[in-house]
Amino acid sequence: MKKDYKPLDLLSKEQLKEIREKKDWINVVLISVNWLQIIFAMTFFYYFPNALTFLLAVIVVGSRQFALAVLAHDGAHNLLFSNVKINDFASQWFCAFPIFSDNRPYRPYHLAHHRFTETKNDPDITLSAPFPITKASFRRKVIRDLTGQTGFKRYSLALKSIFSSKADNPIGKIKKISDKIGGFLITNLVIFSLIVIFSHWSIYFLLWWIPAFTYYSLIVRVRNIAEHSVTPGDTNLNNTRTTKASLLTRYLLVPHHVNFHLEHHLFTNCPWYNLPKVHEMLKKEHLTDMMCVDESYFSVLRKATSG
Repeated sequence: MKKDYKPLDLLSKEQLKEIREKKDWINVVLISVNWLQIIFAMTFFYYFPNALTFLLAVIVVGSRQFALAVLAHDGAHNLLFSNVKINDFASQWFCAFPIFSDNRPYRPYHLAHHRFTETKNDPDITLSAPFPITKASFRRKVIRDLTGQTGFKRYSLALKSIFSSKADNPIGKIKKISDKIGGFLITNLVIFSLIVIFSHWSIYFLLWWIPAFTYYSLIVRVRNIAEHSVTPGDTNLNNTRTTKASLLTRYLLVPHHVNFHLEHHLFTNCPWYNLPKVHEMLKKEHLTDMMCVDESYFSVLRKATSG
């Protein structure tokens, strides 16, 4: 690999200070708005149940589950809130735990990904290394996503890991398992209870878990492909990709500016809402020609399925 660029190689100290500024109120609003959209989608289907409203609700809920994952990711970088304790509490209890995630093991794993991006020591290298693949292979993967097979595998492996926790005695093992799964059980008990109170218990399975098993899985796959697959990869300006996205694509596929992934890798202390500003700053510095930037997700998928 050629030169790795440091933040000060790209932007001034004043610019770095500007892009690192945290605005806690934005995440208060966005966490609330994501949950309100989930509630609205479930409620709309409950009162107007048909195939179309179900499909729309699955897409909305699945995309908002991913939006919560994006915010949890910012929490793993200590970017969600200025206060560390509030950051960890909010990112865990309002974003990560409900979708069966946990920033405690995710944080060191993810920071290793940043440190060793697209090298043999990158824990995420298996997500990008197989590409490009054939169109037929990609279709099979999408079918597995939309039929819930990918989601089943993901959650099965997570549960296997949790229940394989080792300890010196049975009590210790129970404590370890409880610590790992407790947040998920508590938050989902709250979600289930509220659904039962205000609608019907079946909504929990139809419009919380089906989106998680299907549409969420598809979003995660497309995002993983776009972020690091089939990139030039000879510097940290082009071993990660930023993908331009329309307003609709951003809502359905890449919420909270997660498509500005290269900017995130270059400036890991930059909150998600400042990433477009970073892109414009780099553009003014005439650096975008050196960066891996694609015009659309269709363009990325064409490259990724050219095998």
